[in-house]
Amino acid sequence: MTYQAPKDLMEVMQQIQYEEALTADDPRYVETQEARGSQQTYQRLAKKFGFNPASKVFMPPANVHLLLFGHVGSGKTTELRQYASQLNETKKYYVVEVDVMSKLDRNNLQYSETMLAMAERLAEQLTSDGYTVTDEALRPVIEWFSQIKHRKEEAHELSASISGEVSVQAGLPGLFKLLSKITSTAKTGSNRKTAWREEVRNRFSQLADAFNHLLREAEQALKQQGRAERIVFLLDGTDKMRSEDTERFFVQDAEQLLAIETFVIYTAPLYLKYQGNLVGKLQDIVLPMIKLQERDNSDCNLGLSVMRELLIRRVDPSLFTDEAVIAELVKKSGGHPREMLRLLQLCCEFADERIGMDDLKKATYQLASDYRRFLTAEDYQLLVQIDAENSHQGTSTQIQNLLYKLALMEYNDGSWRRSHPVVRLLDGYTAASAG
Repeated sequence: MTYQAPKDLMEVMQQIQYEEALTADDPRYVETQEARGSQQTYQRLAKKFGFNPASKVFMPPANVHLLLFGHVGSGKTTELRQYASQLNETKKYYVVEVDVMSKLDRNNLQYSETMLAMAERLAEQLTSDGYTVTDEALRPVIEWFSQIKHRKEEAHELSASISGEVSVQAGLPGLFKLLSKITSTAKTGSNRKTAWREEVRNRFSQLADAFNHLLREAEQALKQQGRAERIVFLLDGTDKMRSEDTERFFVQDAEQLLAIETFVIYTAPLYLKYQGNLVGKLQDIVLPMIKLQERDNSDCNLGLSVMRELLIRRVDPSLFTDEAVIAELVKKSGGHPREMLRLLQLCCEFADERIGMDDLKKATYQLASDYRRFLTAEDYQLLVQIDAENSHQGTSTQIQNLLYKLALMEYNDGSWRRSHPVVRLLDGYTAASAG
């Protein structure tokens, strides 16, 4: 059945999900690589994992932990799922996606439950796909859980929480059930959650060794079936943590992440790359924004066309009074997919039956008001200064904060930046420009 975009404003609003990442076969997906200038991103990513898409040469390293940087809401996970589909098709990789947003507490994410969630999702997917591993592969992990060494009262509580689940004979389904019981506590503020974190922290090396053993055995099973040779984890949602949690997770706990000997792709917020704390630890690639303007402020027609296509796959063009409204909505998004959806949502709220230019103007100023609430006079002055530059003139803590809050957007390979288009409508920006 051919996909049809909604033709009713209420239906449009109901289908807008800001946190939703599209699957590889979603009919709303639009190819954005050329518009982003990221045509070689997949090739670079695949090579980091030891595969050359051109020559088909496969020489995988021992492990790779890779951060995919980009603005929050810019489409990182949607693009990653396209890359994951391509990696799966090579029959060299078995991609396992872990949605930390739904499974764990993203406002207090730690490496301890992240590793457990990875193991849980691996056991679940292998079971669902019909793969098995030997009892010997499971034994080290199961034995780790059978040897809880916490304080007496907490050890009893932890043991009770997994009572009846610690068994090698239960196989991968049993391991999944065991781990799901534990990770289900990660979204609560219970004492049990804290106790599990301490348990993992105190015996992390042994658990990491046990998980690595399971990974090697699982890869061997996949190889024997002709399915894949290496497992790749895609951790989605790790770019949506609070700034202090992001710093701890990717910087302070980097050594613990690297102890997991596998391939992992994490989504990461762009501002983290500017801090310079990751050099020599985790590898990275930046997913550029969709560019709507060139440096000389002339239109980038490819980017405008791609963003228009992204829009009309979520709302039928007949719901706009004319094409000019669509074009202006796209421009006000700055090439940021989620910001375009926010504008669309607001337009639907203000419009009666169809979205006109007056509705878009109200929506634009409503969105701009969100930025007015946190921007300072110094921020406006800096944004005006950056907009007047044709090249990257350095960074600062203030710039990192503006990038984090999307008042400032980065394009190409980070060589130039522009303020969010709606910010330029604010009186503070106008005053800074005149000053």
